[in-house]
Amino acid sequence: MVWTILLILFFFAYAYFAWRNIFWATATICALLPAYLIRFSLGPMPMTALEMMILILFAVWFIKLKFRKEKLNNPIKILENKKWTWPILAWLSFAIISMLISPDLRAAAGIFKAYFFEPLLFLLVLLSVVKTKKDLEIFFYALGFSALYISAFAIYQKFTGFAIPNPIWQAAETRRVTSFYGYPNAIGLYLAPIVILYAGLLISNIQYLISKIKKVTARYWLLDIGYLLLVIAASTASIIFARSEGAYVGILAGLFFLGLMTKKLRWPTVALALIFVTVIALVPQFRHYAVEQITFKNDSGKVRQIMWRETWQMLRDRLFSGAGSAGYQETFAPYHKAKYIEIYLYPHNLFLNFWTEMGLGGLIVFLLITIKFFKDTIKKFLATRQPLFITLSAVMITILVHGLVDVPYFKNDLAILFWLIIGLSLFELKKIPKNI
Repeated sequence: MVWTILLILFFFAYAYFAWRNIFWATATICALLPAYLIRFSLGPMPMTALEMMILILFAVWFIKLKFRKEKLNNPIKILENKKWTWPILAWLSFAIISMLISPDLRAAAGIFKAYFFEPLLFLLVLLSVVKTKKDLEIFFYALGFSALYISAFAIYQKFTGFAIPNPIWQAAETRRVTSFYGYPNAIGLYLAPIVILYAGLLISNIQYLISKIKKVTARYWLLDIGYLLLVIAASTASIIFARSEGAYVGILAGLFFLGLMTKKLRWPTVALALIFVTVIALVPQFRHYAVEQITFKNDSGKVRQIMWRETWQMLRDRLFSGAGSAGYQETFAPYHKAKYIEIYLYPHNLFLNFWTEMGLGGLIVFLLITIKFFKDTIKKFLATRQPLFITLSAVMITILVHGLVDVPYFKNDLAILFWLIIGLSLFELKKIPKNI
């Protein structure tokens, strides 16, 4: 009862906050993305604190835009101008179809609401409230704040074992931290894109400071650069303590892309990459570990190979429809022969995930969305030389590479993060002068 009252008070406070300042209320959601872990029911409907905040935010935004006629951006016009309307409508269409053909309509409706519908509501509000480059920076800092408190708890767990749910993960010799989540890989899935985002911002800010060294105060240096370094260090430590190997590879791919696309770092990046590969090739322990990971010869890799092979056998019989939203476990069961392996919620591969959940059409739309994203961001970078667009591309590369062995979309916070990255890429930034 007390918990219910506290939740009600929080949602009323958030609604008032959104009414007073919708921009900061939108940024607050980015700072509180892990709030989906707070779950409750609204009558017969399962709900999370994050979902409720998004619905409140959207309701306030709609009233302000349509009835109070406040000066906000028109998000539909932005999407139309950037030619994103049809990809998004196709995305929603396949999500609805996969929901309707699901063997569990109730669970599928919950997935549609949390992973497809609400992230797009958030995208509309985001496009409407952001007006300046300073506004974009607030969202970056909000994401960093979420990374800091997630990392702080994970680092505490590393040294204490506190609140780690699995005895094997909790044991000192095999410890894997989980932070507020129920499993270690959730840390890497959320923090790896933020590490790359902040690495890109760090490179950009250092370049700016070098070009304006006489005009930048020590206070700016300490606050800005210091905050970026703190988020990167804490997040990286948490990922290491969680032993999220997919996140390691995703981060390396994102950093390599950032280095190649940053003119002054291009050759140092190539040199470091060659040194990295040489060390791995020459040191037996590193070489053995790398070969195991690349060829999936370790225990985790073997499980994934079996899972992917059996999933493909299922998809051969359901090529176009997939399993339907929330239908993977039930549809996959007759094809599952390796009984010593549990049936997971998803097949742990981004492309197989979309294929099984949304059918072949949904997978194709996802691929078209990512291709359009890269095409747009690289085109904007070439036109403006704004490093933000390359940074966002690097973040998406990290998500996709990590997605080869995990599920970097089908979770409340990750779905919002995916569309947040796309939304941030839609804003126009002025061309940087040649002398900077």
